[in-house]
Amino acid sequence: MRLELHVDVPEDGEPQSPVPLSAWEAFARVLEDELSSLCPDTARYEAAELSVSLMGPEEIRAVNRDYRERDEATDVLSFPLWEEEGRFVPEAMTELLPLGDILICPEELGRLHGGLSSDEVLCLVLAHGFLHLLAWDHDTEEREAAMWARQDAIKRRLLNALREAL
Repeated sequence: MRLELHVDVPEDGEPQSPVPLSAWEAFARVLEDELSSLCPDTARYEAAELSVSLMGPEEIRAVNRDYRERDEATDVLSFPLWEEEGRFVPEAMTELLPLGDILICPEELGRLHGGLSSDEVLCLVLAHGFLHLLAWDHDTEEREAAMWARQDAIKRRLLNALREAL
């Protein structure tokens, strides 16, 4: 199965992608491997689709307010399509498995994760958002520990892919 990763930026060009297109292609390969590892049942699909949108602080604030009732900008939001009672349960409707949407605000990354480099933060929030699409969560201590461990492993793989792509 292949992962189709779509990266959307606003038409006016703001905000710019924090990494070049070649890095997003490398990210897609890493996430494709992770999806196969975490969810072996997805092998029945020909492809999976993931959308990443880069937004400004006001845009992500509006989405956060509308969907989470938090009137503040944030670094990342995820909108999974196949989460049911805390589990990843995709339905076999077509050959394409749409995973959902990850919204990232590049301007908020440095503010909320000041101790990490911009590349590390981008990889961290991409890994975090991706795991949420697969119904991973941090709502209990046990699930948080598991999510943080897997998130860190994915972040490292994404960071290595980014360095190789540059």
